[in-house]
Amino acid sequence: MKNQKNIFKMIAKITCQAKKEYLPEILDFIIEISSKQGIAVADKRKLRLVVEEAAMNVIQHAFPEYEAGSFDIIVSRQPGKIEISVEDRGLPFDFNRAAKNTKSGVGIMLMKAFADEVEFSNLGRRGKSIKFIKNLEYKNIKEYQLTEQPKSVGKAPKDVTLQFRMLEEKDSVGVARCMYRSYGYTYGKEFVYYPEKVKEMIKSGQLHSSVVLSPEGEIIGHLALLLDKPNSKVGETGMAIVDPRFRGRGLFKRMKLYLADYAKDRGMYGIYSEAVAVHPYTQKGNISLGANETGFLIAFTPVTMHFKKIDKQKRTKRETTVLFYYKIAKEPTRKVYPPFHHKSIIAKIFQQNNLSREICKINKKKWDRTMAEKTQIEAKIQKEPARAFLKILEYGNDFEDMLSYRLKELCVKKIECIYVDLPLSNSLTQIYCAKVEKLGFFFAGIIPELYNGDYLRMQYLNNVEPNLENVTIVSDFGKDLFEYVVSTYEEME
Repeated sequence: MKNQKNIFKMIAKITCQAKKEYLPEILDFIIEISSKQGIAVADKRKLRLVVEEAAMNVIQHAFPEYEAGSFDIIVSRQPGKIEISVEDRGLPFDFNRAAKNTKSGVGIMLMKAFADEVEFSNLGRRGKSIKFIKNLEYKNIKEYQLTEQPKSVGKAPKDVTLQFRMLEEKDSVGVARCMYRSYGYTYGKEFVYYPEKVKEMIKSGQLHSSVVLSPEGEIIGHLALLLDKPNSKVGETGMAIVDPRFRGRGLFKRMKLYLADYAKDRGMYGIYSEAVAVHPYTQKGNISLGANETGFLIAFTPVTMHFKKIDKQKRTKRETTVLFYYKIAKEPTRKVYPPFHHKSIIAKIFQQNNLSREICKINKKKWDRTMAEKTQIEAKIQKEPARAFLKILEYGNDFEDMLSYRLKELCVKKIECIYVDLPLSNSLTQIYCAKVEKLGFFFAGIIPELYNGDYLRMQYLNNVEPNLENVTIVSDFGKDLFEYVVSTYEEME
């Protein structure tokens, strides 16, 4: 726990009067404090630019001339990254003014100039914030002087004894080497190629992994469990690697069982994961454990991702990913409000995954009384894979305008896949899903217990032609669910 406090922390918070004459000294402080956290010298000028731009946007537009407003600048340190937030409780977002801005908005400029990820949050009465996230520079695995070769070549003998255990900080280089043998340098979660970043994530409690060691002590298998918070009731598995020399031994299934026992001991309800649909191996491993499909993300996997010893040729289109949920313990019975036109398939997903849910119907006479004035929405943008995730925290009267503006902004940025997560515990989802679909989103699936409850995920493709022919689906239920997802996609064309 001591190490976790050292990794997850707020470094500084400055409350500033909304006057530009104070800004130079504030920027000097932000640059100095960020430098001590590892921001590269080459990034200092860009950092100053984006903080100044975000602050000036607040100073000029967030408060009426007669109001002495203030705003906060917050510097936080996370595993392998630094986060800088500019937050204010000024005037609500002006969609008309933003729509006329030919420069496509401050958020787009921030991302182009500096950030690896950008998060926009509309917090209702608590105001609004822009957070930009910069990955810190560490040595890439290429820079490590690793002259030794694998202890064996070709297929390893099947009668060797393999060791299963949880990932330790000393394993970070070994994990990167194992990832390279499976994916080269094409894997989507780039941090795995930076051993020091992996160490920080282990310290923070954000990364828990089961690993397999060869008799010589090499890491030849890895499966991660990623948590949003240390006390999360569900986690995402990913970064599944099996060294090509050791494939065909059921190691994925054994690693996941090992990880599931670990998660159950932590009091978690289940594990969700994304399995590629270009081959059947990960899907078969999930299904053999008792996991079930909950959705399909069409075009989720970038064309740059390549599987050594599996892919026969380079891809020209983004590929489909399968959503799975693996229930490991009894979860609470929850009331859910699925949209009427998706009610049947959602009920089947709940039934297939043995989830205790009460499907309810909104009271239309009361629903308008439950509306907040302002929508609360959180946006996370992943620049390299060209993906964005919009999470609805609360529906407001400006929901359609807010979502439409964010969608246009992301499309201008050429984000190829955009997802919006709607809370099924909120009765307004039953009505507002149709408004989301009018913007061009279509059904993706369900992610159970994602944020202390189930979320309906909808997806949007921005001028992307998905590969729907080269899709491998293992189970009959998966095939029916995929057919449903594709049908909703085709209805949007």
